[in-house]
Amino acid sequence: MLITTGKVNGGVIQVSKSGVQRPIPEVPLPTPPGFSALTKAEKVRYLQALWDQISADPGALPVPENHLRLAEERLKRYREDPSRGRDAFEVLDRSISISSAGARPKTFA
Repeated sequence: MLITTGKVNGGVIQVSKSGVQRPIPEVPLPTPPGFSALTKAEKVRYLQALWDQISADPGALPVPENHLRLAEERLKRYREDPSRGRDAFEVLDRSISISSAGARPKTFA
């Protein structure tokens, strides 16, 4: 049973629940026929539809161990001091305004 993926020495690995590590071979994927002829908007819609299919079963998507650790650390900090938390919409609005201005966003705790 796959529980996570990660990078080791520049390659991607799978780690099973028992701790067995297996390299995931990097296989070049061909561009789907007709994809190059699509407009940017059509490509985005294509990718969104593809992601919708992939994410239909979220339990099948591995979560990298470093993502889990980061989420746990942030949850711990939030529980220690909820007043430092930010509303998701506030963070998104700030990210958009910073991105529009060409500045690098501040890391939120």
